[in-house]
Amino acid sequence: MKTTVFDLIWKLKRELERQGHEKIDLHRFTHDQEYRRSILLNVDITELPISKPLQQIYTDLLTTDELELIKEVEFPQEEPVTPSSNTSETSIEVLNHNNKPIYIISGVIIILLFSLSFMLFDKTTEVQSFAHNSQEKSQAPVIKKTVTIEPAKAIRDAAAPLIVDQQDASSIIKNYKNKIQPSQPTIKSQENNIAFRIQGSNTIGEVLAPELIKAFYKSQGATDFKLVESHIDVEKNLEVYSQSDRSQRTIPIYAHGSSTGFKALASRKTDLAMASRRIKDKEVKQLTAQYGDLRSKSTEHIIGMDGLAVIINPNNPISDLNTEQLAKIFSGTIKNWKELGGKNQDVAIFARDSNSGTWDSFKSMVLKKHGATLSADATRIESSVELSDHVSKTPGAIGFIGLPYVLRAKALAISDDQHGQPIYPTSFTISTEDYPLVRRLYIYEPSTINTQSEAHQFIEFALSKEGQEVVKQAGFISQNVYNIKPMLTDNLPQKYIQTVKNAQRLSLNFRFNSGTFVLDNKAVRDLERVVQFFETSPGQQAMLIGFSDSIGDPLGNQSLSLQRAKAVESALISRGINIKNTIGLGEMAPIASNTTKAGRERNRRVEIWVNSNTTTPFNTATR
Repeated sequence: MKTTVFDLIWKLKRELERQGHEKIDLHRFTHDQEYRRSILLNVDITELPISKPLQQIYTDLLTTDELELIKEVEFPQEEPVTPSSNTSETSIEVLNHNNKPIYIISGVIIILLFSLSFMLFDKTTEVQSFAHNSQEKSQAPVIKKTVTIEPAKAIRDAAAPLIVDQQDASSIIKNYKNKIQPSQPTIKSQENNIAFRIQGSNTIGEVLAPELIKAFYKSQGATDFKLVESHIDVEKNLEVYSQSDRSQRTIPIYAHGSSTGFKALASRKTDLAMASRRIKDKEVKQLTAQYGDLRSKSTEHIIGMDGLAVIINPNNPISDLNTEQLAKIFSGTIKNWKELGGKNQDVAIFARDSNSGTWDSFKSMVLKKHGATLSADATRIESSVELSDHVSKTPGAIGFIGLPYVLRAKALAISDDQHGQPIYPTSFTISTEDYPLVRRLYIYEPSTINTQSEAHQFIEFALSKEGQEVVKQAGFISQNVYNIKPMLTDNLPQKYIQTVKNAQRLSLNFRFNSGTFVLDNKAVRDLERVVQFFETSPGQQAMLIGFSDSIGDPLGNQSLSLQRAKAVESALISRGINIKNTIGLGEMAPIASNTTKAGRERNRRVEIWVNSNTTTPFNTATR
């Protein structure tokens, strides 16, 4: 006999609830893979009457996002048990509540087993109804049924087919569970074990998110961690165990790309969204009704910085390119490296997939900026590690990747335009956002997340000093503040060089919401980091230097740059930081092209420099 997948799921729901499982949302069970998997991995299907047909679709139930509900499944009809000729005659009675319980239980079990042997599963409600009615009608005359069979043997024989089914199902289930959920000591299980779900950026999800989550739970007392791979490379479960209370948590980490994180929020399949680019206007509009403004300070969190490295095969002699040259290469306009002074070798283009935030960032910062589109000959790859590996092994190859994934490939110095200074992606040039292809790494936390929840506490940890150390250890750029004496090249304005003489620069720039003097979300967080720096570095004096773009009157731009510096000064003074000097240098020392909106916004910045009381004071001539 056959039944449909939907009918079998319905039977499973009813059977589990009959056994005491909490009410199962049928629609969610059939459409939400994580919900379905959280239930199935915490029950033993081999103990269910529908074990054999269920094992046919068990793997699909665990791994498939969209189930084929009308698919037919073989539903075997068991052979009835033939009474033995050598058995003695015994009366099995269904008695009222005053009789011995053992006979009631034995009778009901045999009746149920025999019914299953002769009827389709659809009729099990009638069997349950018979047993239920037998108890309800306890005041009625006793009903007796006499069967020529040994009770113990009847139970064993009737149960035999189910025992075989259990062995078959156990093999499948054990193999699958060992793959995605290695055996662990017996532990106390929380409801569904899911602490929170996180989806989105592959750049964050491959390495950074698992390391941050591990460190967070370690700070909470967890002792054992297992990152469990699935048959899909970018889908993992982080299993967290605490020996103190024998508890377990599961954090699903799905990293198919930034846009998928926002899609998962829309369908309520995740709690947090990872993105290696800022949320788009259309995504904000789509999600506002559900989650509030995801660009607010309380929902948009920058958890680290990343340089979008342009990588080439290590045997390629080219050392630097500008963004216009990159656009021509990746669009297919430049097809041979000899056109750029390199070898007579064809260019092989590798690019991240269309769901990737890395791709979105590269498209915006390089291709769209120069009116180009990606070549149809480009090889698209979902995994960052895999892309880097292809570039390092393929002659003439070029690709783009997050900074931690350069690996065996060769990173290029990049300039914003043909007249700009090529800058290599380093920790300092990325943390200050001076490097042209720098980007911020985001986690978006809906306003519906409870501030007492583990998801919110994880975010707070990721933003803390301890969390940022984990960001650094994972190969990304920490936002913890440090000071450095940068190299000042001769192409910088002499006024700028004299102003910062004997000073050291802090590893951040303050930036503003577009077209305003209001600090952006990162800058607001950075104010607290600067306070922490001065608390641990007594005797330091601070100087703020404001800059502008080059559009408009130079004197007007100098005034605007000073206003920006004053806005930061006011915020720091209110936090107890004494500012020795605040100046505006206008359009001097641009770090990006002023021909684009993005470039102009990067040039509108405030640098912070420090000098100790024991050295030569800041130059105050330009105050």
